[in-house]
Amino acid sequence: MKTVFGIAAMMAVLALTVVAPCVAGSDSSDYVIVANKMLTGNSINVAALKGIYLREIRNLANTQEEIIPVDFTAANDFYQNLFGKSYVQMQAYWLNMRIKHSVDLPVSKKDAESVKQFIAANKSAIGFLRSSDLDDRVKVLKVIN
Repeated sequence: MKTVFGIAAMMAVLALTVVAPCVAGSDSSDYVIVANKMLTGNSINVAALKGIYLREIRNLANTQEEIIPVDFTAANDFYQNLFGKSYVQMQAYWLNMRIKHSVDLPVSKKDAESVKQFIAANKSAIGFLRSSDLDDRVKVLKVIN
C-alpha cells in the first residue's frame, strides 16, 4: 500500500514541477546535439541518441564511462520530434524506468546556460541546445541516420 501512495506522490510532484514549464513551451528553433569536448567522436546516430534518452544505452562504444544524458526542460518540441512524445510523456516514461529498473533519470536543467555548464564539467555528458545557444564550452555532434 505504501508503494501505491509513494507512486501517487511522485506523480503529483511530477505534475507540479513538469507541467508548468511545458505549458510555457519553447519555440521551434533547431536543436543540436552537444557533448563534452572530451567525448570521443564527432557524430552520433539517431538510434544511439534515442537509446541514450530512453536509458536503454548506458555507454557508447568509444567510451567506458557511462553517458550522462542532460535534459533541457524547456524543449518540448525536441522530444516531440525525436520520439513523437511530449516532455510530460517523457517524464512519465523516465519515472516508470526509475521505478521498474532503478535507472538513473537524465540530469534535468532549466536553461541553456545550465546545460552548457553541466556538459562542460562532465566528460561523459551529452545533451541538446538550440543552435542559437551554442558556445565554445561544448562540441556539436553531427546526427547521422
